[in-house]
Amino acid sequence: KLQKVAINGAALKEWEVYRDVLEADKIINVPIAKHHSLSRVTLGMKNWLGALGGNRNQLHQGLDPAMVDLAAYFKPALTVLDAYRILYRNGPQGGRLSDVKMLNTVVAGVDWVAVDTMGASFFDLKPADLRFLQIAYERGFGETNLEKLNIEKRTI
Repeated sequence: KLQKVAINGAALKEWEVYRDVLEADKIINVPIAKHHSLSRVTLGMKNWLGALGGNRNQLHQGLDPAMVDLAAYFKPALTVLDAYRILYRNGPQGGRLSDVKMLNTVVAGVDWVAVDTMGASFFDLKPADLRFLQIAYERGFGETNLEKLNIEKRTI
């Protein structure tokens, strides 16, 4: 079931959201890293479109600010980016195994902007290359300079 809610974002004012997401005490966002023809990549912020009902293609005109508004609205407690195997071109649907790159990597963090920034680096993209990262940083939602963060790397 869907429920219309006030997003109160800079670009997105209200939208229909799946009630299951709204009723959760805490939300863990688990996106899969992939190329996307409109936003260039699908990471944590783009993943929130999956929590929406309605005519989502209407968001494509202002996709970058809408993605930031949604992430700010949902406030994930944790973002876990699956970059084990990424679709690095011809996304979001893909087509061939040659479009896939094995990274054997998972990124987890409470700063969803930083997680998306790290994810962007897997596609050789910098924060300045992605408008949604610039907007999120400018609005104070997280860090895009990974050198300022304490990043732990673990091999399992």
